[in-house]
Amino acid sequence: MSHLNRRDFLATGLAFSLPLQGAWDFGTRPDRMRMSPDLRSLQQGTQPTPTHSIIPITGDGRWVSREAPNETGLLEPREYEVRIGIEATGRISARNFVATTVAPIEHPEQKILDVRVEQDGCAANIQNLSETAAQLVVSAPLIADKQAIRGEAIYRIRLCKTHWGYARDRFPEKQSVSKEIARQYLNDSPGIEIRLAKLRKIVEEASLASTHPWDLANAFYQWVHTKIEGIPMSYTSVKRAIETLRGDCEERAGVFVALCRTAGIPARLVWLPNHAWAEFLLVDESGQAHWIPAHTAAYTWFGWTGVHELVLQKGDKIKQTGMDKYVRLVSDWWQYEGTKPNLRFTASITPLPPETQTDPGPGARQKQPAGQWKLVGTNPDQRYMRD
Repeated sequence: MSHLNRRDFLATGLAFSLPLQGAWDFGTRPDRMRMSPDLRSLQQGTQPTPTHSIIPITGDGRWVSREAPNETGLLEPREYEVRIGIEATGRISARNFVATTVAPIEHPEQKILDVRVEQDGCAANIQNLSETAAQLVVSAPLIADKQAIRGEAIYRIRLCKTHWGYARDRFPEKQSVSKEIARQYLNDSPGIEIRLAKLRKIVEEASLASTHPWDLANAFYQWVHTKIEGIPMSYTSVKRAIETLRGDCEERAGVFVALCRTAGIPARLVWLPNHAWAEFLLVDESGQAHWIPAHTAAYTWFGWTGVHELVLQKGDKIKQTGMDKYVRLVSDWWQYEGTKPNLRFTASITPLPPETQTDPGPGARQKQPAGQWKLVGTNPDQRYMRD
C-alpha cells in the first residue's frame, strides 16, 4: 500500500508505470501508451458511465439551496470519503491485464485533502489525462484462475457550494481568449456537434435581443430549460437532441455547450455521478477568465452552485488510455489476453461528520454494476438529494 498527500499526488499524477514485462512502449509521454505489435490476441472492452438525472430538486434550504445566498465565495464546506476501485478475479488465466476508471481531480470547488492508493496483487496508479480529468489504472502481467486482484484510490475531499456574485456588468461585451482555450472549447467534441444550421438559427435569434455574451449564455440556458423535454435515456448527440427536442441531463448540457460554442463562447461539460451540467467561460475587465456554471437539468441555477456534488471530470474531449479517438466522458475500460476475468468497477462517496457533530448529512452514493450511482443511506433529509 502506498500513501500520498495532496501535494505529492499532484506532483506525481503523471508519473505512471505498468509492470508489463516490455509489452508496452511508453515513448516520451507516459500518458500515451502504444501497444507493441506482438500482442495479437489483445481483447478490449468499455462500459460507458450512465448520466441519467432529470429529477427536479426543490431543496431544503440547507443541503440543497433554493436561491442564491448573499455571501460569495466557496460556501458551506463538507468533507467526504471517496473510493474509486477496480477488482478482477481470474477465469483460467488473463495476461497483460490493464483496466482504468475515472478518478476525481482537484477543482476550485473540490479540494483533495488526502489520497492513498491501495493495491493487492497488482499495480495501481492515478494518472492525469488532462488538467481537468484523471483515471485510476490497475494492471497485472498475469491473473491466474481464481486469483483476485484489487486496486483502489481512497480520497478525503472537501466539497463546497459556490457563489461568486457573477453578473453581466462584470464582463465586457468583446471577449478574447487564448488559442489553447479556443482549441479545446470552441470546436466539436464527440457527440457535441456545433456546425448545425439549427444551432446557428437559435444563436441568430438570441442575438437580435443582445450580443453580450452573458445575455447570450442566459438565453441559451433558458432555451434548453423550456424547449428540451427531460427524458431518461442513453446519450444520443446534440444533433439528435436539437431535432427531437428531447434529452436527458447530458443532452441538455451538451446542447447548451454547443450553443455557446456556436456563438463564440467557450463552454464545456461537467460530469458528476449520474449527472452532468455545463460551464461557460467569460473574461472580466482585468483579463481574468472565469468558468461559470449553468445547471441545465435537475437544478435551476445560473452562475452559481447550491449543492455539494462530486466532480468526476470537466471537459468533453479527453484522450483516454486505450482509446484511439477522443472521448466525451471517461468510461470504464479494460484489456487483456487470454480469458476475460470477472471484473468489477467500484466507487462510493460517503459524507463525513464535522468534528463537533455526529450527523454527516445526506448524499451518500454507491456505484452499481451497470455503472450508475445509487443514492444510499437513511438520513431523513435524503429526499432532498438528487437520485
